[in-house]
Amino acid sequence: MRLRHILTLCAILLLAVVVASWVVFRQIRKTTESAIARQEEAVDLGSVVTQVRALSRLETASMHVVNVSTVSQSYGLLPNSIAGDEVTLFAAGDVIGGIDLGQITDRDVWREPDGTIVLRLPDPLILVSRIDNRETHVINRRTGFLRHADSGLEGRARQYAETQIRREAMQRGILPMASENAEGKLAPLLHQLGFAKVRFERRVMPSGSDAWRAMSSRA
Repeated sequence: MRLRHILTLCAILLLAVVVASWVVFRQIRKTTESAIARQEEAVDLGSVVTQVRALSRLETASMHVVNVSTVSQSYGLLPNSIAGDEVTLFAAGDVIGGIDLGQITDRDVWREPDGTIVLRLPDPLILVSRIDNRETHVINRRTGFLRHADSGLEGRARQYAETQIRREAMQRGILPMASENAEGKLAPLLHQLGFAKVRFERRVMPSGSDAWRAMSSRA
């Protein structure tokens, strides 16, 4: 019986040692992984408001645009595998168009003999163009083995992509769309003010690079 108790006690002690060793091993592994894991920290070094201004802009059209582009550096006498630097960026961004109501003057609003209110709208503008950092990322980066990567190349690639996103939105007609949508927003407001007949005079950009031309529409 005594031998049996001794064996049972030894088994319990062995099991306790195994469990304790497993717990210690897990803790050591967790601590080690935490110590060697890559950590990133953002530190706010201060922000200052440098300008405040009142806005009277009406946003009336928005487009979400995707662009893929490559920005590269090269040397004429050396192959890119040795001295080149290249980044390919997948960029997504938003372009917002609208009109600046602050540009409307007394000369842009008049009433015709039949009671129609005429409002000449200002030219539509690109109010906002921005890169969406959540969707934008580097697809590929290739740097020659005899040079250091240019730390500013990705930033310039983002600037180029934003320009292309803005250009694509303009080619897709965001400005005429913004002008048309502005009428759709302003007409009900003028009707609520008691004007039964409303006519807009606006300028829209035709396809291609032709000059702007004046057009009128009724609401």
